[in-house]
Order: sequence, then structure tokens, then C-alpha cells
Amino acid sequence: MTTMSKQSTLSDTMRSASEFALSRDNSQALAKATETWFAATAECQREMMSFMSMRVEKDGETAREILGCRNLADVTAIQSRWLEETVRDYNSEMTKLMTIYTKSVEGRGHVGG
Repeated sequence: MTTMSKQSTLSDTMRSASEFALSRDNSQALAKATETWFAATAECQREMMSFMSMRVEKDGETAREILGCRNLADVTAIQSRWLEETVRDYNSEMTKLMTIYTKSVEGRGHVGG
């Protein structure tokens, strides 16, 4: 019976060592995934702050232009141009953000920008 007990203990020890190694690999993978996610999130936040700053500046310029208008036709033209620019800017920004996250998921690192 002593032999069975020693084999059982050895088997348990080997299984525990194997599980520990797997859990260490899983922990490393989780740490890497978390690091990648945080890096992509930080890059997206920087991009969004830059974008919002640019949009606030453009919106302020448009408001100043509208305040200087003498007739409704000019206001309408400025507003139409502003709307087109705004939609174009937001579409471009969404493309940038999707590129950042896509490159992150594909493991190609930061986009830069």
C-alpha cells in the first residue's frame, strides 16, 4: 500500500506542477492582454481629446462667423458647411479609433498619431 500512496502523491504533485505552469501561462497571457487593452484605451483617449479640442475650435470659429453675418443666406451657407465638416470629421475620427483597436487586437501595437 505504501507504493500506491507514493505514486498517488507523486501523481498529485506532477498534476499540481502542471496546473501551476498552466495557470502561470494563463496569468501571463491575461497580463499581456490587459496591458494591450490599457495601451489601446489610453491611445484612444489621447486621440479623442485631440479630436474634441479640434472640434471645439472649429465650432467656435463657425459661431464667430455666424455672429458676423448680415443676412440669413450667409448663415445658412455657413451652417451647411459646418454640418458637412462635422460629419466628415466624426467619420474620420471613428476610422482612426477603429484602426487603433484593430491594430491592438491584431497585436501590431500602437498606431501612433
